[in-house]
Amino acid sequence: MTQVLNWFTEPFEQEFMRRALLEMVLLSVISGVVGSFVVLKGIAFIVDGLSHAILPGIAVAYLLGSNLLTGALVAGIVVVLAISGVTRSGQVSEDSAIGIFFTGAFSLGVILINKSRSRSLSDILFGQIFGVSQADLWTTALLGGGVVLIILALRKELLLAAFDAPFGLALGLPVNWLDVLLYIVVALTVVISLPAVGNILVLSLLITPAATARLLTDRLYYMVALSIVCAALTGLFGLYISYHAGWAGGASIVMLATVIFLLTLALSPRYGLLGYWRSSLKAKRIVASESQVGD
Repeated sequence: MTQVLNWFTEPFEQEFMRRALLEMVLLSVISGVVGSFVVLKGIAFIVDGLSHAILPGIAVAYLLGSNLLTGALVAGIVVVLAISGVTRSGQVSEDSAIGIFFTGAFSLGVILINKSRSRSLSDILFGQIFGVSQADLWTTALLGGGVVLIILALRKELLLAAFDAPFGLALGLPVNWLDVLLYIVVALTVVISLPAVGNILVLSLLITPAATARLLTDRLYYMVALSIVCAALTGLFGLYISYHAGWAGGASIVMLATVIFLLTLALSPRYGLLGYWRSSLKAKRIVASESQVGD
């Protein structure tokens, strides 16, 4: 019993583990709120693209001796605005513009990163959850709090723009600018998450808990709450696994989130494979009983 208790308490006797846990709690709230809108709107590819498009901003900031996260945020906003401008011109479709600008920015980032050859940039790519500083925690809390407030304040408008853009336009909503705002918020969330999980694994942090919650409910508020809880639990036990097994922190959290998603996909009573099997079996029984009645 003592050994089991020590397994749970020993890691958090370390200051770096306590900071890592607090960072994951903060990121769980942010990713739970933003990720739910990303999943509902079906723009997971935007997260993936943004995580690559910010690389040149990171590299330029490093070469200039500036703050890496500021460089990443500037690059993300510039790319989002460039995509919006090209798309609004009507000459290029949105998906084509996204593919062109994201891959172009990523290629530029790779060139600059190879030129700098920095360990700091390697940490940005893969994250370093156990290296989170007190300053990182304050940055996550302040910027993340702003992100959550923006999403909550405009939740109705963002949902309407996502699911019924023509009706939103008829009501006078700036649907295009709401999309741009959501993309900027996603870019900011990606930047906030960089020190913990890096830009390669941030897609899972934003998408997987929200997708897991989506399998369990149709209601937005429940989905956000379940997404936050799922992300927090994944972060907590991912840190335990990483500490005791010696695995990379961010990768451990992402792998655990993936396992939970797969289990939910299999066992969810409504939208999982189990629910699908039950529905199919029930439908077959109804058809069989109707056939017997007809006979």
